[in-house]
Amino acid sequence: MGRSNIRLIYGGSSLGLMGLLATRVMDLGGQVTGIIPESLITQEKPLASLDELIITKTMQERKILMQQKADAFIVMPGGLGTLEEAFDTWNAIKIEVLNKPIGFLNIDGYFDDLFSFISHAEKHGFVSKAQAQIPKVNACPTFLISELLTCHLFEPA
Repeated sequence: MGRSNIRLIYGGSSLGLMGLLATRVMDLGGQVTGIIPESLITQEKPLASLDELIITKTMQERKILMQQKADAFIVMPGGLGTLEEAFDTWNAIKIEVLNKPIGFLNIDGYFDDLFSFISHAEKHGFVSKAQAQIPKVNACPTFLISELLTCHLFEPA
């Protein structure tokens, strides 16, 4: 991302995979914006060297800003907060509030069970095939970014 002139917009934390990614993007000369709610500043200390740090009042405000500022979304392995943000964004695309691509970086098959569940929900009629195919899924960051840059956006059935 740093070499591709793609700005990283992320949750602002210095922790976990996102903290590592943000640091690496900055090391390569890329631009990084962090968006973090006040309630997480003490738990997830923001990176000090960000190009821009936006502090929001709430998690909801953070999600809205991230959705407004980003051109595409990449979901990396993470916990409940990651999944909540991913599903919120996926659903916003589904209901046409967002017209931006989303992808899951499926490192070591981390999201395999999640997409098995999505297939299960599709089989039972709770998720349409078009909705299930909204996100791109790839284990290779380079290929995932390429897919997101060239993908056709969701068109409801």
